[in-house]
Amino acid sequence: MSKRVIHALLIFLVMLFTVQAVVNFDVNAQSTEPSKLKIYVAPTKVPADNRPYEVIYVQLQDSKNNPARATESITIYLSSSQTDIGSVDSTITIQKGETYAKAKFYSTYTPGTTTITATAPGFATVQASITTVGPVPSKLAVYGFPPVLPADGRSYEAIVVQLQDASGMPARAPLGDLVVTLASSNTTVGTVASTVTIRAGSTYATANFFANNTGSTTITAIASGYSSGQATIKTELNSTEAVKLKVYVAPLKVPADGVGYNMIAVQLQDASGKLAVATSSQLISLSSSDMDIGTVDSSVIISAGSTYAMAKLYSTYRPGSTTVTAAAPGYTTSQASITTVGYIPTKLAVFCAPSSLPADGQSYEAVIVQLQDSSGNPAKDPVGAIKVSLFSSKTEIGDVDQEMMIPFGETFAVAKFSSMYAAGSTAITAQSAGYTAGQASMTVSLIDKYTLTISATAEPNPVNSSAQATLRIYVSYSGLAPASGATVKLASDKGGSFSAVSDEKDGYYVCVFTAPKVTKDTVCTISINASKTGYTTGNASIQVKVVPTIRTGTLDVFVKDADGNPVSEANVTSISHPSDASPLNGITDLQGYVSFKDITAGVYVIEVSKEGYEPVTADVTVTAGGTAMCTPELLMIQGVGDMTWLTITFTIVGVVIVVVVAFLLIQRRR
Repeated sequence: MSKRVIHALLIFLVMLFTVQAVVNFDVNAQSTEPSKLKIYVAPTKVPADNRPYEVIYVQLQDSKNNPARATESITIYLSSSQTDIGSVDSTITIQKGETYAKAKFYSTYTPGTTTITATAPGFATVQASITTVGPVPSKLAVYGFPPVLPADGRSYEAIVVQLQDASGMPARAPLGDLVVTLASSNTTVGTVASTVTIRAGSTYATANFFANNTGSTTITAIASGYSSGQATIKTELNSTEAVKLKVYVAPLKVPADGVGYNMIAVQLQDASGKLAVATSSQLISLSSSDMDIGTVDSSVIISAGSTYAMAKLYSTYRPGSTTVTAAAPGYTTSQASITTVGYIPTKLAVFCAPSSLPADGQSYEAVIVQLQDSSGNPAKDPVGAIKVSLFSSKTEIGDVDQEMMIPFGETFAVAKFSSMYAAGSTAITAQSAGYTAGQASMTVSLIDKYTLTISATAEPNPVNSSAQATLRIYVSYSGLAPASGATVKLASDKGGSFSAVSDEKDGYYVCVFTAPKVTKDTVCTISINASKTGYTTGNASIQVKVVPTIRTGTLDVFVKDADGNPVSEANVTSISHPSDASPLNGITDLQGYVSFKDITAGVYVIEVSKEGYEPVTADVTVTAGGTAMCTPELLMIQGVGDMTWLTITFTIVGVVIVVVVAFLLIQRRR
């Protein structure tokens, strides 16, 4: 082999491999490459309640802000700027082929805003903020509980110290607890524990008071960073003539958080309002005026020798006020008001996170619906399993779960968004009775390569010459989902014409094909082309058979004998005929003819039979619009002809004899 031939062969092989590589790249290439990170936070506000919330989304995007698939698994490093407000998962992984990953945010009891930072090798650092919501503690409030105690030298858990915000709302202690220093202004009257600890997440704590002598003293609470609080405790001697009840509440306000609070004291008093001691156990009935706000223990017992007893309020998630009533036979009833505080839900807020997804027919847990108050703060579901109806404005772009439930005591829930295979944006709307509706936009982008796939049918098929057939065409995205909005073009290799193509939606297109005029059976191959911006053009074909308009002809049959004489009364039937034709059945006339008119064109096998003759078969082709002639010849069965002449001879002889005998008889009579 010469060097020139070897060199040419090498060049050919290099070109072949190059073409193969290009083909493989085109088939497998993605339309987008990841070039940056994007952080989504949804919802943007959560309660400062020391709970984890999966609300951080980190997405890969291309240079045009479209989602991009990871070509290999990518580790994302996360951090929070204010860990006293909340922390975040240190790492998450965007798996190969995926566009994003989710991380958990861990709130604390401290309200505020923190910045979440996401980094990954090869990508610029990105940030987003999240806010935790709740009353910000700024001061201490002190309550005597009850504020009047017996001067009996005993210890009572009667000092309540509460954290409050600037407006007097209960506020939670931060992580690490809050130690409060206590002091009594008159230790002769009574002393108090030197410190009390408000545990993290709690709004208040109780401390012991030691009642020494009659009089009054001021209890002061101090803690670094908070305004101090004071309350006066009075001690007095007991009366034994209890005639009425007195209800005390401390603290006056608690969170509407579904928790039970030991904050109700029912005390015995005499007619002048002085402390009275129970001479025997007293059963006190309790009730709440609004059980949607909170319920109470149905009863308490003031033991003999005691002046009061404690009861619990069981809060719900609905903020508001309720009146607690204490009653017992023989005693004047008493009432006190308790307030539970929280954010009152009035509206729905919708978040889409990520708000940009691939147009790939997949379902994503990406629609978040949150209950909010009028100021946009997260509010807890107060009634239990709030039903939310969801709608997508453009279901051809993407659809959403029709219904979702926000669980009792929660502020939000997540629904699935199902993307389609078409790029665009759709509005997601959330509705629920009693709440203002919410809405957010979701965008889906074409980041994968899809080919338009075509299938088609024709009805009728075959179609008569110059007649019409309806072409029904189905176009899909690589066979995965219907493709609407495509441009469909058709062409026939044997002529004919097409009407305008009608888009019937859901991937179906309809066109009327007018067949060409033909004089013989003709097969038209119809080429179909479907195109749409962003997709690989699809091609397919369908064959439509066109047949002449005239499909019938005439068959004339002349039956003769061996001498060419016509044979009458011969049976002519078809033992084979075209599939869509009726069987032939006829009898020849005196001239030996039988004619079959307007019969389906095609090949027939006919059988001719008559008694005394050998039956015969013949093949004949009937053409559309023509007359076919068939002349079968019947052969007489062997010996049947001689017997016939013999019979005739005997018949003639018999007739002659009868005539002669008759003549002789007549002559004799004469």
